[in-house]
Amino acid sequence: MATITVLDDDASTRDALVGMLRDLFPRTRVIGARVDAALGAAERAAVTLVLTELAAVERIRRLPAGARVIALTREMGPDTLLRAEAQGVAASMRAPATTRGLQAVLEPMLRDGARDPD
Repeated sequence: MATITVLDDDASTRDALVGMLRDLFPRTRVIGARVDAALGAAERAAVTLVLTELAAVERIRRLPAGARVIALTREMGPDTLLRAEAQGVAASMRAPATTRGLQAVLEPMLRDGARDPD
């Protein structure tokens, strides 16, 4: 089963994202954690995808092998996208995330190899 970890220090933002993802992907495990708890949460959950702000990606030095990172950012200019690429993110999304945006970005990642066969 695929696992998506939402990393955000703001509890209301984190909870909203977790709720949207659980509604969108009911067969996927979705957990939320503070950024400072990122490694522990990610390692315990065998994370498939990590959804977090770009600034948090830059703070997190390592994630479990194979975890794809989706960076949320309010700015989508060339400099920001280059920063995201330099951090090795799989995709960048404009924040705040929408249900439609989450589905468009994450569904192909889950379908194309990020999800274990049922």
